[in-house]
Amino acid sequence: MLNPFFLQGSKSEQGLIQDLINEQLRMYGVEIYYIPRKIATISKVIREVVQSVFNNAYPLEAYVENYEGYDGSVTILSKFGVQATNELTLIISRERFETYISPLIENYEEVLISSRPKEGDLIYFPLGDRLFEIKYVEHEKPFYQLQKNYVYELRCEDRKSTRLNSSHLVISYAVFCLKKK
Repeated sequence: MLNPFFLQGSKSEQGLIQDLINEQLRMYGVEIYYIPRKIATISKVIREVVQSVFNNAYPLEAYVENYEGYDGSVTILSKFGVQATNELTLIISRERFETYISPLIENYEEVLISSRPKEGDLIYFPLGDRLFEIKYVEHEKPFYQLQKNYVYELRCEDRKSTRLNSSHLVISYAVFCLKKK
């Protein structure tokens, strides 16, 4: 039997949990820059994104889950040569993303989904001075505590370890000048 003194998901309980998560991210997190992908060109044959443009960056606090260093530090020998994969797992607040970043990018018609982080968007990680691509967004972990989700878990891969040709994307010079502000 559930505890009758807790409502198991009232707005005040959910707000308390969200506020505690936001505070923890501000205390123990690092500042990253979320760079949404704008679709420039789509192939008409298979509806594949051919060219992307990245020209806006938004600061956001994130918690680095893999504190021992980059995950996946494995060197792979493939038909493309030797590849070293550096992976990073970040946790960001769902509320902060929906109230701060979503309203800023929802009016761009080149951005397909503005309500959550998307695979293919970039993260600038100033501590390592690296650019990461979001490979997967876990939006149901932890699974519905008090009938709501509070965070996004972003699994990112180092941009230079991806096989995408650099002529297929355009990154604004302003994105790389962020740390000088």
